[in-house]
Amino acid sequence: MLKIVWSEEYLKYKFGPNHPFWPERGRVFLDLIDEAGLRYDLAEPEKASDSDVLLVHVQGYLDGVKKLYQEGGSLSPDTPLYSGVLEAAYYSVGGSILAARLALSGEKVINPLGGWHHAKTARGGGFCIFADHAIAIRKLQQESVIEKAMVFDLDAHAGNGTQEIFYSDPAVFNISLHQDPHTLYPGTGFAHQRGQGEGKGFNLNVPLSPGATGSRYLEELDSVLPLRGEYQPDLTFLILGVDTYKEDPLTQLGLEEDDYFKIGKRFNEFRNLAVLFAGGYSKKTPELWLNFIRGLMLK
Repeated sequence: MLKIVWSEEYLKYKFGPNHPFWPERGRVFLDLIDEAGLRYDLAEPEKASDSDVLLVHVQGYLDGVKKLYQEGGSLSPDTPLYSGVLEAAYYSVGGSILAARLALSGEKVINPLGGWHHAKTARGGGFCIFADHAIAIRKLQQESVIEKAMVFDLDAHAGNGTQEIFYSDPAVFNISLHQDPHTLYPGTGFAHQRGQGEGKGFNLNVPLSPGATGSRYLEELDSVLPLRGEYQPDLTFLILGVDTYKEDPLTQLGLEEDDYFKIGKRFNEFRNLAVLFAGGYSKKTPELWLNFIRGLMLK
């Protein structure tokens, strides 16, 4: 049965009126699953601790975030620290830690508030405060629960934070399919950026031209999926950004609604998989998630 990690605290992850990120999409998604009659269990996360956050982020950054939050400041022009958002960010991290643990126990698991892949060790932005998935990986590695992890990032924006955090680390293989960074924030995530030092070869960017269709996208995804079998990670995070949808207001890719069902099918037999619902700014976002779930749970 599907496990969905959920906290009402997630609804506080907001950046003020008229901001493109709308946390209510998670609640709409749960209502859609109920209406569809799909079976699932809810799992409530604990709030992450500062010591968890510091597994990835530096103390100066954490102190700075708290100070800005108290003052009503912003991490970047698109990431104002609106009332309640920092509390929600801690719960998002706790949710991804819980999702990873559930995945390792054999569950198919979704965290609808996660995949904050623009958060770097010492800098946030792009709606991202803490790199939840990276923190979860580091925590489980520290506990010797896992050795190797893999990240499949299917958000339309390149995960510059994930790339920075793991760029020299062969114990985390990061694969990102995204819109050409010449044409979209954050302006990095180029094919030549393959990692460095011991991590060289363990960072793979697959840029796609604006307007790329679902068939083109799935062709590129199919070309990288076999790398999981070669790498054999103990844990895989899938960052499922549905801002790849053709009507998303912030991006210019061309996926159709049915393409998310096809993506779900491709991850159907993955073991030790935790799915994080990342970007997605159209009103169709909860429906696209549901399409993915139908493919993921297909028997």
